[in-house]
Amino acid sequence: MGPRPRGRPSASPAKLLRRLAAPALLLLLLFIWARRPLHGQHADEEGVEQLPAGGAGSGGGRRSTAQLSHGASSGADMVAAVTSGAGVHGFVKKEGPADPKNWHPDHKSFRQARLEEWLAQRERLLSEGQLPPPLPIYTGCQVYVNHLYKVLFLRHAKTASSSLFCHFGGCRSTTGNETEEEAAARKALSFELFQAKTVGELEQLWQEYFVVSFVRNPYQRAVSSYRMMMRQLRLGGPGAEAYSWNRFCADPTGFADECMADEQCKKKGRNFVYVHIQPQHECIVTESGGWAVDFIGRVEHIDEDLGLVLAELEKRRPPEAPAVKPLEGSLANVNGRGCNESAAETGHSVAKEQYCDPTDYYRGEHAACFPQVQHHYHGDAHGLGFPGSGRGDTAMARQQRRRQRR
Repeated sequence: MGPRPRGRPSASPAKLLRRLAAPALLLLLLFIWARRPLHGQHADEEGVEQLPAGGAGSGGGRRSTAQLSHGASSGADMVAAVTSGAGVHGFVKKEGPADPKNWHPDHKSFRQARLEEWLAQRERLLSEGQLPPPLPIYTGCQVYVNHLYKVLFLRHAKTASSSLFCHFGGCRSTTGNETEEEAAARKALSFELFQAKTVGELEQLWQEYFVVSFVRNPYQRAVSSYRMMMRQLRLGGPGAEAYSWNRFCADPTGFADECMADEQCKKKGRNFVYVHIQPQHECIVTESGGWAVDFIGRVEHIDEDLGLVLAELEKRRPPEAPAVKPLEGSLANVNGRGCNESAAETGHSVAKEQYCDPTDYYRGEHAACFPQVQHHYHGDAHGLGFPGSGRGDTAMARQQRRRQRR
């Protein structure tokens, strides 16, 4: 027999590594390409650390300004978020009373302890160069009632609540020729501050009454809060001269320190600042996170949604109550102000930035404000289904869309 054919000599380890290097590199590049963020993806889809789903004070302040700016959504997402109304609106399924810890007098000590914990966390995070955590509910959610029509109104600052209360009988007639009957009907619709009940009574009343709240786009509400806060500072004082929108959007609650250092604003106190910048969502949900309302109105569509509320009140009206008239025209804007204010004309301090387009507060030199405001009001942006919030397309929003399609 002839000699057996010899096999190819085995390659050395070095040669083997060189042969495998090119395919491995190609596979790595393909993997990176497949993982690339698509244009317009939201920040938390791009691998940026997500904010917690819990309410304020849940430890959601660990990302720096630079990190939040890096995870900002596209310009189209920003425009959609800043200009839209709440994705969850209209009639919703009410599960029970608003979380008593956020408004009931029996839980005032809890809110005080929570604020002190928040202040300590805020100081620590700021010292580490991080954004402070969102403000928890401290001054308490505002709960108003009309027992004649059996309706509860959960009120938020900076949500056209003065205009709404004026329509519901809180203002004098603007026509000047109101009859006694018309005056009585107007006053019958007015609200008063709800006097807290025991837990058992609260459950029963909340289930029986029609519960309403109007909410506002958190990005526009933040701008409105900033402009209002600027009006509280002494005209020509150092605070009014130095403070800016960029400082406010990065740390809205930090304005309380600015206010207390200003001889005019400090007369209002910290609570005045807190009540005008505290979130909305936490005040309209139950302790377990379900809705505490029957109807969510949108400030951005206030005439349409107020019309639905008035129709529902008329539908539920007891025989002894005056008829509820439909809205005629548009709701009167009680405290409305133009987009351009002048200190010379108004006699008070005004914001440096005077933009008529709300998206301009989140463009250019203010681009970082979009993710920052989203951080401070993540409960509002996420829970109420605003676009561009990463998790705005909530289960509740999808449930509502299904109902609307039927």
